[in-house]
Amino acid sequence: MARTETYDDTVRPRSGVSLAKGPVAVLGAASLALGVLGFIFADQSFTFDAPSGTVEGSTFLGIEGNGWTWALFAVAGLLLLLGSPIHWGAKSMAFMVGVAMVVGALISLSDGDDILGIFATNTATTIVMGAGGVAAIVASMLPRIGRRRGGAPMATREERVEPARRFDRDERADRPAATHGPLEDRR
Repeated sequence: MARTETYDDTVRPRSGVSLAKGPVAVLGAASLALGVLGFIFADQSFTFDAPSGTVEGSTFLGIEGNGWTWALFAVAGLLLLLGSPIHWGAKSMAFMVGVAMVVGALISLSDGDDILGIFATNTATTIVMGAGGVAAIVASMLPRIGRRRGGAPMATREERVEPARRFDRDERADRPAATHGPLEDRR
């Protein structure tokens, strides 16, 4: 009778503490707070002059912005907060938001006064966007720490299955050996 053996060579999930969830949530809360407070206490204008015009805004804590700038910070913070409860969600959302913020900071650095005539910026806005983007990208690289559940998986199937018995047939003593070739009829 043949033995049935289940074989699972996948890596077992890591049970441990995520180092990414906390920093991503803190970055998200800070960005959301900056966006909401900037929208309340600074410029709420959603005017734009895309793609090569210049837009102006008012400052909040030294950061210049118009309605689009504050909405950008608020949406980035909200996305980070929504992704932070799950380890892989925190890492992927932090990477996407971080890349978007760094690209926005680089465009602002090259353009000077705004980002594509939509988001009003100054030097402080560029620094905050760049630093927040870099921090989010670094947070997206943080691992999960702790032990894996169970032992390490076996590397190969040969280590799990007995090689000598793998393809053997059960020998029956009461059955005579075949005296004919493979192409002959067995009647």
